Amino acid sequence: MAPQTQDIVGGRGEPSGGAPKRPRKRAKSQPYKPVHLNMLPMMALFTVVLCALLKDYSSDPVQIQPTPDTRLPHSNTKLPPIKAVQVVISRSSILVDETKVADVEAGRVKPIYKKNNDPKSMFIVPLYELLKKKADQEKLIAKYNKKRKELQFKGLLTVVADK
Repeated sequence: MAPQTQDIVGGRGEPSGGAPKRPRKRAKSQPYKPVHLNMLPMMALFTVVLCALLKDYSSDPVQIQPTPDTRLPHSNTKLPPIKAVQVVISRSSILVDETKVADVEAGRVKPIYKKNNDPKSMFIVPLYELLKKKADQEKLIAKYNKKRKELQFKGLLTVVADK
């Protein structure tokens, strides 16, 4: 027996050689039914969203976080803190924005962190390098945001030191 061939007429054909089938008509959609909203789940959802927004926007974006081994003196001020690079000086280390740059031992920075490993030098190399890097980042941000006053480079630094 010879295999059956398809006659292609207009891009469609039947294996039996008959006329192409018509596409089926879509079934009629259901009549419109009004949607009833359940208010309790919607109110719960909006309550959760409201609480999240209140939590996010109620706190000050500038936070001064002392390290565990730092005791800050008591202070009262009505001025809000300004966004700046934070340098924390504690009994055991010096940190810049929570990045450790030098170790402190007996109230002095270890000589390996100082310029030319000189114990009498006041120049702390990793501190300088990281502050320079932060300043360059801030200047780059300011360069591309010239119209936004709050993003302009001011060179501000917040020093948080142990009592």
